[in-house]
Amino acid sequence: MAASSIDALFNPASIAVVGASQREESIGQRVIRNLVRFGFQGSVYPVHPTNAEVAGLACHKSLSDIPGPVDAVFIGLPAAQGPGVLEEAGKRGVRAAYINASGFADADAEGVALQAELRAIAARYDMALCGPNNLGLFNVHRKYAPWTPRYASELVPGPVAVISQSGTMALMLCQDERKLGLAYVVTCGNEGVLGAAEYLDYVVRDDNVKTVLLFLETIRNPDLFAAAAQEAHRRGKRVIALKSGASDAGRALVAAHTGSLAGEDRFYDAFLRSCHVTRVHSPDELIESALLFSAHPQGAKGRGFMAVTLSGGEAALIADNAPALGLALPPLAPATRDALMPAFPPFGKPSNPLDAWGLGFSPERFRIVLDALVADASLGAIGFSIVANTEGGPDGVYGRQMAEACAAIAGKHDKAIVFMNATAGAGPNREIKKVLDGAGIPYLSGMRTSLASIAHWLRPDEPVREAIAADAQWAARCMALKSEVEGFTMLRDAGVPMARAVAAGSAAEAVAAAEKFGYPVVLKGCAPSLPHKSELGLVKVGLANAEAVKAAHADLSARLTKALKPGAPGEIIVQEMAGEGVELIIAVRNDPQLGSFVVVGPGGLLVEVMGKASVRQGPVDLATAEKMLDETAAGALVCGVRGRGPFDRKAAAAAIVALSRAGTKLHGAAATLEINPLIVTAGGALGVDLLIELH
Repeated sequence: MAASSIDALFNPASIAVVGASQREESIGQRVIRNLVRFGFQGSVYPVHPTNAEVAGLACHKSLSDIPGPVDAVFIGLPAAQGPGVLEEAGKRGVRAAYINASGFADADAEGVALQAELRAIAARYDMALCGPNNLGLFNVHRKYAPWTPRYASELVPGPVAVISQSGTMALMLCQDERKLGLAYVVTCGNEGVLGAAEYLDYVVRDDNVKTVLLFLETIRNPDLFAAAAQEAHRRGKRVIALKSGASDAGRALVAAHTGSLAGEDRFYDAFLRSCHVTRVHSPDELIESALLFSAHPQGAKGRGFMAVTLSGGEAALIADNAPALGLALPPLAPATRDALMPAFPPFGKPSNPLDAWGLGFSPERFRIVLDALVADASLGAIGFSIVANTEGGPDGVYGRQMAEACAAIAGKHDKAIVFMNATAGAGPNREIKKVLDGAGIPYLSGMRTSLASIAHWLRPDEPVREAIAADAQWAARCMALKSEVEGFTMLRDAGVPMARAVAAGSAAEAVAAAEKFGYPVVLKGCAPSLPHKSELGLVKVGLANAEAVKAAHADLSARLTKALKPGAPGEIIVQEMAGEGVELIIAVRNDPQLGSFVVVGPGGLLVEVMGKASVRQGPVDLATAEKMLDETAAGALVCGVRGRGPFDRKAAAAAIVALSRAGTKLHGAAATLEINPLIVTAGGALGVDLLIELH
């Protein structure tokens, strides 16, 4: 699509409103009123077959009757009439259109067909289409508002763009209660042509925009979304996303809402992280994160965070909540502790979080605390938590004095200063906020929400992933696999440490293989239709001699015959046995849209009972692989627990890296590559069981 078409959508010189009616509450009337009310400087052309004027503007019988050029058209008509008007607009040379009606892909099969017709018309004329089934958009700096709601808040121009796949969420953010200042508000609707990715790609290139807020249900164009988010990161802009569909019920509601699929949530989480998009989990967290990110776009990455309160109880609550939110509270440096002591009694033990009440509050003692913390080179950010409601609160006077002290040294140090109200209530204290606003210091609301926002803000960037393309030769080899042994060999050739294994059609062949590998060995009964071998008694471990191998082969032959349908393929394989170690699951899940993902966690039977894993977009490097181990119990198991271990952490990480690279090469062929378990021993790692699922 030409850039001029999307420009016409956001910044036209003229707009026609088809369906303009003299009825006060009609969609066309509302759109015209909003265009006029918000000060649009271009031409507005109402279109109606019989009305002479609408809202004081001369009316035209059709698009063709408008004398001058028309850049954009708002179609305020029922769904069935949309394609016809869009076709007329295309022939007229209109570059952009908005359709708010529902009854398209959000409805039934007939609606899906109507939406497909819209898409075909827009493609034929290279038109940008916003909607259908949405509220329109705002370009606040240009005073342009093709917007359908009857009530619209006054918007103050600012640095924040809002892109929402929910109309209600867009309306909520339009209220701008925290005075962020808005540049754009875009409602996506069904995304018949343009979606969140295209809108993101447009707004991040606007110098007025510093922060983008997204409400997402799905991402229909992941490649463009990733490129746009990366462009925002390159320009030093922050993108914050609130995505629904984390639960089964949530995904069902998303599908019911717009006819779209939410996808598997943990993959979206990893995808957003890899794009440098901050994911939040509530509307409050979205807004408070925007406030913080707008004040301190670069954060304070790589250095510690210090929390300061005027209450021991408040400090304890911060200590309880911060770790669960991923916010580290490093211990105080000895020199900093010494510098703080003049504000504390001799028996005081300053710590992080810091109850700064000490010998009692005074501006002088607080300045001792502030100076000591500002001088600590290991700290990148300091957060002051107070209890000060809108009009006062127990910390009202103290909080103002704290704010004045911080404002007095603003710009004279390298620390990022943040204030946070311990409760949300009716909002932050007005007097304190006025002082902080004057110094450019953000004042967040609600303890847990504030801590979550700070954790997001301080999180280090994900490393740049190596670009590995899908490999046609590897894909062909994967698609041609006929046995687990061939799968083991393929991964071993890709650098993944897999156990040596061969098929054994007879007991004699099994004994010969065992003697080649060296006892003890493992025998397994394998078949494509039997992914869970252990549950069927199809795994025999620790076979220490020929007699044991013969007996195991006979038993597995009988079990396979019983478990398989007549004619179904199956085989018995002999496999070298790994030494004592810890069991992990490492896997690749290839999503057709979002890309390749790496999954790591405790393996063997633990994977069923623990149900927790670390997920990243692949491929990953060694440092990321080690982080993934540490994000679950797998890290502790590898390091050693209760006298077992430590085991070879580097070998485990190397296996994760190798599998992630193989999985990325096989993106078009393999839906799943799962090694469970990977046995990590004191001197290496070995994959001993493999599941491959093809697309």
